[in-house]
Amino acid sequence: MIEYTSRAGKTIYYVSPQELEALPGYRGNGHKGRACCPIHNSDNPTTLAIDWGTGWASCFACGDAFSIRVGDPPSTGTYKHNGSPVQRSERLQNALGRTQPPKTTTPTPEPDPAALERLHSLAALWAQTYAASPAAEYVRARGIPDPVAAALGWGYVTDNQYLNRHRLFVPYTDPAGKMTGGAGRALDTITMPRYKCLRNADGFRKTLVNGHAIAQARAARMPLAIVEGPFDAACCLAGGVPYVIALNGVAVRAEWFAGIPRVFLANDADPAGLEVVERFRRTVPVACSSFTADALEGCKDVADYWATHGSLPATLLEATHPDISPRTPIEPDHSGPTPPADLPADLFAEAEYLGLMMSYDLAELAGFTADLHTHEHTLTNNEQVAAWYAVHYAQYLADDGDAHRDA
Repeated sequence: MIEYTSRAGKTIYYVSPQELEALPGYRGNGHKGRACCPIHNSDNPTTLAIDWGTGWASCFACGDAFSIRVGDPPSTGTYKHNGSPVQRSERLQNALGRTQPPKTTTPTPEPDPAALERLHSLAALWAQTYAASPAAEYVRARGIPDPVAAALGWGYVTDNQYLNRHRLFVPYTDPAGKMTGGAGRALDTITMPRYKCLRNADGFRKTLVNGHAIAQARAARMPLAIVEGPFDAACCLAGGVPYVIALNGVAVRAEWFAGIPRVFLANDADPAGLEVVERFRRTVPVACSSFTADALEGCKDVADYWATHGSLPATLLEATHPDISPRTPIEPDHSGPTPPADLPADLFAEAEYLGLMMSYDLAELAGFTADLHTHEHTLTNNEQVAAWYAVHYAQYLADDGDAHRDA
């Protein structure tokens, strides 16, 4: 970690991805991460928020006293190594000669069928006690009617060793509709953390809110709305959008959306939300639209818009209107993925060849796509574009058969 002071006096710590992943308490994926803050030696593994997409990290406890940036600092400015100012040549030597602690990987435990069975029983009990609970009062105050909460399987947690006491229970389900875990949401804006999730280590998985809507939208050949949090999803259902899922920070998988006519990304109106939109468009080969800059009229997200206006944004309603008849077939797109602009010719040729090879082996394609989701942040921009083009090109060739491979 190298301390840098900009001309404006801002302190920025430049680090490598390996240094961040080696921090105490680190957990994350190819998009987001959390860890203990190394600047004030925090022992709380949620204080440091890492955004691999933008390359920045910040600490909730330290505020805006500093920033952490993934990569090397600019060529001008003042540097410090172990607290002492150094010249740029010394900085480079330190960077090239630094040693990293050994990195170990811990395999994710398999889901525990017994734990999930117990969760099903508890979820049913929590749903029964919901109507007369403080959780229901809190949800109603946010404009969500009881039938919507019931459709999402929400309940009231009185006391639980994992989710604590007096919380709203939000179940997580996979795209097939199977419950994989859940979270307890605090009934105020003060209690931290607001959400306590059931952990992988205890046999659960963090997946989607209303995940079965993917299968429903596919069967009905209808548009699918994608939002960020549980209350965004609940507001969509309350406002007349029948097919909606909430990601909860889960990385999307391209195979989830096969057969979906189109999606609408109703993300938060902030830089992180815009980054999610751009990443989705690069990685998922499906027709996609999202909010315009002023669609939310200054509101943070869909839930905030719902609370302010009592309705959903017009853009969201128009994009998810059921104007595709189940009896009207959707013509397949035989044009293939659009070749990326400004990509070096040798890298483009390599991407096309890789896509051709993977189109013959779908297992290899699935493995490559999973690895790319995990390690995308380690690639350069051109390498990312080339890798995702190879994935889309392979999917196109595999879907359209041998004729295109032989052409």
